[in-house]
Amino acid sequence: MAAWLPLWVAMPFVGLLLLSGLWAGRRYARFEQLPGHYDIAGNPTRMAPRRTMVWMLPMLFSLVLLTIATFTALIPREMQNGEPAIGALFGGVSLVAAQMFVLWLTERWARRQP
Repeated sequence: MAAWLPLWVAMPFVGLLLLSGLWAGRRYARFEQLPGHYDIAGNPTRMAPRRTMVWMLPMLFSLVLLTIATFTALIPREMQNGEPAIGALFGGVSLVAAQMFVLWLTERWARRQP
């Protein structure tokens, strides 16, 4: 059980990431396209289909987090440096924060649209 703790720690973050995709899909349903890239000032530089942009980052972040947690669980204890569950925790917090930042930029863009 302890070996698989990183996966258990990662699961709530995966759930939050997928819920953010559901929320964004409903929140931005009125748009056919959403920003897919922002410049350093936070202005959109590329547009993409809404469904792609709503689900691309949550799915990518979830896959990255689950891959990291799985490989962490599979590495033998003698090769690990520190507690693997802490790595999954920090990874989950970081990826959820990155998703929140992208949603904040998208919300800022959406409020300026007619």
